[in-house]
Amino acid sequence: MEVKLTIDRGNTALKAALWSDAGGGSIIVSAKGDETMPAGELAASLLGRAGIEARPGAISAAVYCSVVASDRADDLESLGSLCTEVIDLNASTPMPLTIAYRTPETLGADRIAAVLGALAIAGDSRPLLVSDIGTAVTYDFVAPGRIYLGGNIAPGVHLRLRALAAFTDTLPAVDPDTGDTPVWGGTTAEAMRSGAVRGVAAELEYYHRAAGHDTLAVLTGGSAALLIKKDILTFDYIHDPCLVHKGLYSIIKKQ
Repeated sequence: MEVKLTIDRGNTALKAALWSDAGGGSIIVSAKGDETMPAGELAASLLGRAGIEARPGAISAAVYCSVVASDRADDLESLGSLCTEVIDLNASTPMPLTIAYRTPETLGADRIAAVLGALAIAGDSRPLLVSDIGTAVTYDFVAPGRIYLGGNIAPGVHLRLRALAAFTDTLPAVDPDTGDTPVWGGTTAEAMRSGAVRGVAAELEYYHRAAGHDTLAVLTGGSAALLIKKDILTFDYIHDPCLVHKGLYSIIKKQ
């Protein structure tokens, strides 16, 4: 069985998925490792779980994206021992997307992958607001015709709370996943939690309005489920936890 690999190194985790092209493409197995795990080790683990020997060329093609520059060379070397071809995604990679960013060389590969994933599941006939809500939260705008016009970056929910606890004398450490988020916090913990969670939601609302009423929002990232669970978003959206991987796979799907 021929398999392909998508792998995404974020600030706090390494995520990978093994794909089969059968039936238009589907994930056979996926896994998540911590930030210290080499990419090749996670890929070999996926092969083992799929019943495939971890040998040279076991993976016909892989596409890799990372926001951690210090790990890139080691990751690519470790993947090279298993993959016939490894694509290190960046703005110059051939893809069905026009990038109108003024400094494309600084555009994060994870942002490109999320946009490609949104196009893969939502099409290109209407404007898209693509938001990856993780350690950082990104807001990216795609115009009809697959034209990436730009976007913004802000601290994510957990990062906002950690920063408040780290850079103030009296504010406590607060878990955004545990406890209420009322519009007006009745305790300091509630005030911090609501400020972080509802702050990101408010940014999403603002950017959705700025993008236009016919814009479709596509959400992903570890904290997207938290906002959805709180039921505080007022616009229509698609939520896909595998958005980045679907974008990465779209690059090698037809190879």
